[in-house]
Amino acid sequence: MDAATWLNVLAITISVCALVASVWLGGHQVRAARQANCLPAFIELLSEFRSPELHDQYTYVCSRLNQEHSPDGGLRALPGETRENVYNVAYFFQTFASLYALGIIDEGTAITMVRRRTTKVWQALQPYVERERQYPDVDPNMLSLLEAFAKISAEYRGPSPTEVMGARHKRASLLRRLAPPYP
Repeated sequence: MDAATWLNVLAITISVCALVASVWLGGHQVRAARQANCLPAFIELLSEFRSPELHDQYTYVCSRLNQEHSPDGGLRALPGETRENVYNVAYFFQTFASLYALGIIDEGTAITMVRRRTTKVWQALQPYVERERQYPDVDPNMLSLLEAFAKISAEYRGPSPTEVMGARHKRASLLRRLAPPYP
């Protein structure tokens, strides 16, 4: 091959590489923008997670609900304040599941934060939700994201929170060592 052919092959190769890089970076930018748009919702969720009321409601749902109320009537048969507590807890964890399902937060983040709690909430609510789904005026998929997320959480065998933090720390330390010193 002559020099002109080699030059054309080189130009096409560089063009293809540039195209692949542009597509990859574009996809990354779209994901980053979507996550950035949802960051306020995630921060709000974390703020709610800090509230003593949510923790009290969670404790009630997981430890006393089944002792004080039969699941035979579903969620609608629960007395007013109890039903409010149940819905607050159920839909809080369903929101985490939604953020995970939409790809806004990754599996490690979502499950590391609420893994055991999600599983316990679903175990406590499952008989009530299953009975509620039998009513003709109720969506048969009610709280199905919570159910699926609880199953994923129970089966999760990924790194522990300590391992996640250790990996982040190692990566940050490596980047600090590789970065040029500040002037």
